[in-house]
Amino acid sequence: MAKKTNTVETKSENKQAVFRYILNHGTATKQDLYIGLGLSFPTIKQCMGFLEDNHLITPIEKVRNTGGRSATSYSVLNTSYYAIGVFISLNHITAVCVDLSGNIIQMKRFREPLNLQTESYLQLIGNTVQKVKEAAGVADDAILGIGLSVPSLVSEDGESIIYGMTTDFTGITREVLSRYIPYPTKMFHDSESAAIAETWKTSEYQNVIYFNLNNSIGSSIILDGKIYRGNHCLAGEIGHVIVNRNSKKKCYCGQMGCFDTECSASVLDSYTDGNLEKFFQLLSQKDEGAVKIWDTYLEYLSIMILNQKKMFDCSIIIGGYVGNHIEPYMKDLYKKIDEISVFAPNSKDYVFPCRYKQEATAAGAAIQIIDNFINAL
Repeated sequence: MAKKTNTVETKSENKQAVFRYILNHGTATKQDLYIGLGLSFPTIKQCMGFLEDNHLITPIEKVRNTGGRSATSYSVLNTSYYAIGVFISLNHITAVCVDLSGNIIQMKRFREPLNLQTESYLQLIGNTVQKVKEAAGVADDAILGIGLSVPSLVSEDGESIIYGMTTDFTGITREVLSRYIPYPTKMFHDSESAAIAETWKTSEYQNVIYFNLNNSIGSSIILDGKIYRGNHCLAGEIGHVIVNRNSKKKCYCGQMGCFDTECSASVLDSYTDGNLEKFFQLLSQKDEGAVKIWDTYLEYLSIMILNQKKMFDCSIIIGGYVGNHIEPYMKDLYKKIDEISVFAPNSKDYVFPCRYKQEATAAGAAIQIIDNFINAL
């Protein structure tokens, strides 16, 4: 019996490997898969037959082969299945529909203050899902599921929120949030979702920490290609690491001088009445006030980056609202880090701005639904 189970598991792993190879490379021939995965041609043929029969891949073109017959190249059939990701934040509900390759094909966003105690707010979550599905023109039977991304710590099984002080989320369950959603749902931590969107289709980051610099700060730790949550799902809570002992700013956790009080997006946009884009516009124009705030901001950011580098010795991605704007200022950040670094003097080799800038948190929730679907092949 054990032998049969192992055989089934191996076949499933092979199908997943073939699909992911095509997904990550865009297109692939059987020869590409033979070289890239080291599987036998009969195994590749069997896997591709399954994937094609289930409308997951499709032949797209003949590739000329100088040594013999032309080979057929395959790609993922993006129009077969879709997932929807929803980001529920303090002031907005954002939903995106992504195809089987994780590409955003439609987005809807509504400004609405968070109020989980009212039925009308929960109905708006469901309505947002329906509106983005209808705008994308996707049939019900093509929806794999809905990923709900929240700015709170989520239980291992994705069923309840175990810590959500900033948003009054604590104790809220997936069932409550999905009351008006007529599709399978799963709940995710927002920082994990953003990190998945950034790293899903690349093997470049096997060990990485994603800094989610929004109005509240979190991070996601990926080790050996997998999310690391710790013993009690508390890993990555860098927002509550103290970086400024002299600070008079009190964090919502009760401590003084937390990373969250020194480097949240609010630290910057408080200078421009809550408009982060305007802050960076002033910064690009060398506005004296913006430059001074930014210089202090980078000091504390560099301290946190260096501490995480010492702890994990891995790549670090700067994401979130601030990460979307930071690329032109990476040289300034590198300089700050290298001035205080002893063990890793070349920060440009391990610190990077995020590349996924379009609604990464909502997209990452949808992508995790797709990833779960692939894992079940």
